[in-house]
Amino acid sequence: MSKKISYFIHDEYAGLSAFINRPDQESDRAARMLAVGILVPLERGRIGRSWRHAEILKELARAQIDNVTNTAALEEYWDKYRLKPEERSSQTPRDPEGDDPSQRPNGYTNSRSMSTGTTYISTHHSLTPHHPALTLMDSLKLFGPLMFPLYRAALLRKRILIVTDAPVEFACNLVYNLSILSSISKPVLSALPEADILISRLRPLFTIGVMDIAKLEQEKAAGPNGSFIACTTDDVLASKPDLYDVLVLLPKSEAHQAATKAFPRIVLSSPELTKAFPKAGIRATQRDAHRLSHLLTTLRFLEHNDVTATDSDVSSVLSASSSYSLNKEVIEPSSWSRVAYNSMIWWASAGDRRTGFAEGEESESERDQALLHSPEEENKTREVAVVGFFQRMTATIFNTLASAIARVDGNEQDSERYRDEEEEEGSTSPVADTTQEENQALLADQSVKAEVEINHEDMIEMCLDSWSASDKKFVEELVQLWWLRKAVVRPASIECCGLRIL
Repeated sequence: MSKKISYFIHDEYAGLSAFINRPDQESDRAARMLAVGILVPLERGRIGRSWRHAEILKELARAQIDNVTNTAALEEYWDKYRLKPEERSSQTPRDPEGDDPSQRPNGYTNSRSMSTGTTYISTHHSLTPHHPALTLMDSLKLFGPLMFPLYRAALLRKRILIVTDAPVEFACNLVYNLSILSSISKPVLSALPEADILISRLRPLFTIGVMDIAKLEQEKAAGPNGSFIACTTDDVLASKPDLYDVLVLLPKSEAHQAATKAFPRIVLSSPELTKAFPKAGIRATQRDAHRLSHLLTTLRFLEHNDVTATDSDVSSVLSASSSYSLNKEVIEPSSWSRVAYNSMIWWASAGDRRTGFAEGEESESERDQALLHSPEEENKTREVAVVGFFQRMTATIFNTLASAIARVDGNEQDSERYRDEEEEEGSTSPVADTTQEENQALLADQSVKAEVEINHEDMIEMCLDSWSASDKKFVEELVQLWWLRKAVVRPASIECCGLRIL
């Protein structure tokens, strides 16, 4: 007898369903199937804390399948937790740790120790059973460094579709977690010019199917406000690249038993996907691989007594990550420019540099560890640490880009119009008149903003790889999306005798 949990969105409600399938030779298809579900208003959070109902719904489904005509238990549960007309929000079952709903409006809690993106991730030593964040370590183990390009796609508010096999609970949790990891905090959002609050969060649709094709087609016309992340078991959706921007193909269930680790494939939407899927997809950068290693090493020292993430769990992730550098399908190879730059720096320093890299990049580990540290999050779980890591990285990226834009705009305002010193103020010569007309023509369109230059130091500050074409494109698209400005990333350069050789 199999029991499965799945999430979905229905109009203005988040849905949770407990599905049970029990063999029965006397029933159609030799099986008896039943589902018990709830709908929770989306007023608070992405799924309205519906995971608290999961365990009880599974028990109700197990009891209901024996006698489908007896609905007394369902009616009792409905009367206990239903949304009454005079109430603003529905109630949820209490936490096993003694959470007192009477101390919070409508049984909800609002953690102030982290940003709004982590409101529904507890900072205590354990999370509520079936909480989506409980699978964060499993997601890191599955995706490895590929978690970072997927996170960047979410920051760009792409339409992300995850194709998976049944059961879909893990994929639904992944949808929720990526929506959390890529959320923009209110302080960062308030600093953006005319930021649209609708795209501050990537909208999770959870489980979708062929019946949702018409709705997905409407989302495409909505632009960034139509961005979403969803999962499906219907392969036919993957063959319609106009419905999504990024496609994530999770490994088949039997791949977990293979001798060689199978990674998900992340591919960009293209017309060619209607015929076949590419063998290789988007790859992580060299910087992503280093960042993951630093992250997992630090997580290893958190919560030795945590039942939700033991040392053996983290050790298995670290063991899997040790082979990432050898997997060309997962990590981009070093570019020729990067290799040449490293060699030049090594030669110039007479081999003093361990990695042959700039001083800023030698502190990669310190930068990554700083993203994990927060004095406000004492006794934090590994899940909270991971969420905080990604959200602080988001803040660092946005703040660094905002500073770069302010730097460009400041230089533009400080510059003065050139004027010949010998030119008299009252001169009416034809040359002076011509110069004045040219200046007026150049200044006619005041709405055109200067190009934003992102230098090598900015990329290091954002924990990105300036040598990677994918990271360059990410930064340029991010500036265009959130600031409506054109940006260009300038890699590091080497000069010899006044001549630029790289």
